[in-house]
Amino acid sequence: MTSADRLPTETRRLLSLAWPVIMTSLNWTLLHVTDVAVVGLVSTDQVAILAASRTLSFITIVAGLGCLSGILVFASRADGAGDLPATGRVLREGIALALAVGGAMGLIMYLFAAQLLAGLGVAPALIADTVPVVQVLALSFPLGLIIIAISFFLEGVSRPGRVTVVNFSILPFNAVLAWALSGGHLGLPALGALGAVLATAIAYGFGAAGMMIAVWTLPSAVARGVRDFGAAAWVGIAGAVGRLFLFGVVPAIASSLELAGFAVLIALSTQLGDATAHAFQIVFAIHNVTFSVAMGLGSAAGVRAGNAVGEGKPAAAISRSLIAVAITVAVTGILAAVLIVAAGPITGLFPATPAVHASALAMLPIWAPFIVFDSAQVVLVYALRSLGDQVVAGVNSIIAYFIVTGGLGLWLVNSGWGAMGLVLASGIGMLAAALLHGARFYVISRRVRAQT
Repeated sequence: MTSADRLPTETRRLLSLAWPVIMTSLNWTLLHVTDVAVVGLVSTDQVAILAASRTLSFITIVAGLGCLSGILVFASRADGAGDLPATGRVLREGIALALAVGGAMGLIMYLFAAQLLAGLGVAPALIADTVPVVQVLALSFPLGLIIIAISFFLEGVSRPGRVTVVNFSILPFNAVLAWALSGGHLGLPALGALGAVLATAIAYGFGAAGMMIAVWTLPSAVARGVRDFGAAAWVGIAGAVGRLFLFGVVPAIASSLELAGFAVLIALSTQLGDATAHAFQIVFAIHNVTFSVAMGLGSAAGVRAGNAVGEGKPAAAISRSLIAVAITVAVTGILAAVLIVAAGPITGLFPATPAVHASALAMLPIWAPFIVFDSAQVVLVYALRSLGDQVVAGVNSIIAYFIVTGGLGLWLVNSGWGAMGLVLASGIGMLAAALLHGARFYVISRRVRAQT
């Protein structure tokens, strides 16, 4: 570890980068938690429809995240090298890629919603009511990817606070509109799950506009060239976008299959009855709140590792990443303990029937300890991507979450384990991911240190 990377100094730097991303990730999670809560006020069957739509929407969102992951890597490398104009080029490439991928994926979701839902195993009785919900999400998908692209850029140039400000500014608006449109308040129609998703789609529009303003008003905007949209700035953009896409294609496939494993569990929950589907959404939402910590520290580790590569000091990326892993394990360990001790009051925060609360209360304490492994693997994935090892990291994620989580979930539920089968399958997948990514990071760290 170099003098610049001594533990207290690097810890402070990681935390300064992580906390805005934690808050941003928490904001995205709260958008989904809000939907579960306000739709739960309408009826359990509407929550089941919402859950069914998420079997598809979660896959596409994380696929988009993976596809755009190169923005953070290349922006942080250019920033570490002090090449500010290169960071602006990455931003333009990222926006172009977001529009292309968002448009293509949105069109597929819109046209083939019913077939995709059926293929994921959603209960047939729910498909007809779920298709319009998915189609609203499809129409707003390009806006969501623009938000993600600009967020990755701002994180990559160590300005994550601006992302937090924009995202939290739209949270109250989304919450009120979701409540009104789902339950028929403030003179608006009662649309149930469709209303909550429509509110989120409208919030995406405001969020995308806010992100553009956040980039445009950067103090270094002129030096980075982010205001340069002249013809010369777009020369060679197709090839550059192709490079960005090729970097992100394996993470995109891995992320989509990773969530496909969880989507299988969500689909299985709909087959176990509306009460179980609702309870599983509650537990999943609680897990996602704690997962925000891992996303923040993962992003920080990715930025600092990318900076090290750009600085020509790849060995420093190893120590920076290990510090991030240690912080993540410590913090999420505390959060897991809180979830176990206070499982009753926490699940009780979600409006639901007694049967739903009882099911959620049974699942949460079993699930909680596994979030430590899930959090550690996220940090390792970000670090491996910045070190240029995104392909193997993607394969490891596919094994852990698509094969282990999805396959084990099918076997356990079909063997009569019910809701507990869902919990155990997801938890064992998290453990497998941490072990696989940890082993790969060890191999890469030995290789990097041998070359320096």
